Parts: sequence; structure tokens; C-alpha cells
Amino acid sequence: MAAVNRLAARCHNGRSRGGTVSKEYQIKAAYLYNFAKFVEWPARASTNNQSPLVIGVFGQNPFGDALEAIAKDHKINGRTIAIKSVTDVTEAGSVDLIFFAVTEDDHISETLATLKGKSVLTVGESEKFSKAGGVIHFVRESDKVRFQVNTTAAEQQGLIISAQLLKLAIPTHKEP
Repeated sequence: MAAVNRLAARCHNGRSRGGTVSKEYQIKAAYLYNFAKFVEWPARASTNNQSPLVIGVFGQNPFGDALEAIAKDHKINGRTIAIKSVTDVTEAGSVDLIFFAVTEDDHISETLATLKGKSVLTVGESEKFSKAGGVIHFVRESDKVRFQVNTTAAEQQGLIISAQLLKLAIPTHKEP
């Protein structure tokens, strides 16, 4: 958690088209980086350790320059980080991790269905995202940004979530 706060502090100069990026999105940007550090993707013939780890943002980017600032200064398992704007469902499978802002709720079900089995770590912030089967769901708890992990969805994507990351997640409530 402290690492997330340190990264968010370094991103404080991130700007969006509308002005300064909120502290919430600075923190979420740091979380995205840390999520990628604690997830293991299956080996793919087309991917090697020299290619960048690609973080996609579906639709409007709420992070301003915060993600680019992290990508510029950090690597994950020796891989550089690239940030990609994703504007439609067909592009979504070309990234390793994709973030869905709440403004993209209309596209969540279709996009998650398209990504099924493609080894893409999906991260979102709406209830619709969570119910549609996204892997990591941001939640607000007592004015803090926290997250839940859908381990079933992760397994379906062929992703292995580190036990360290799972310990930090808040428990999900299964319906009877």
C-alpha cells in the first residue's frame, strides 16, 4: 500500500485535458502498475520478454499523464511499459492489461466477452464491470481506493494472481 502512495505522489503533476488529475486516479494509476507486477501471464509464442507490457485505457483517459509518468520511470520483470488508448472492442485484445472507466459501462459486457480467454487482465471501477466478470474491480471504502479480485475470471483468462496481491484485496461476497 505504501508503494502505491509513493507512486501516486510521483504522479501528482499528471494533467488531463480538463486540468489536474484527481488524487483518486493518481492512486489508481499506481495500482495498475502494481497489479501488473503481481500477475503472471501465460507464455505466448508471440510475446517475449523484450516486448513492452502494454496497459490499455478503454475510452476516455481519466489518468492524464499519470500512467505515462509511471511507464517512463519503471519496468515490470525487465519489460518496459507502454500505454495505449483503446477506442473499440477489436483493439482491446492487443493489450496485456486494460482499464475500463465507469464512463465505458455501455461497452463492458461486449468487450469482456470478446476478451474471454485472451489472457488480458481486466480492471474496472463500476458495479456493471464487476457483475460482467471483470478480474479486478476498484471500490471505494471509507474514502480509500481498494480493490476486489475475481479469481474465477482470472483463471478463465489464464492469469495467475500473486498471493501477495490477493492478501491486499478486499473479500468478494458470493451470492447464495
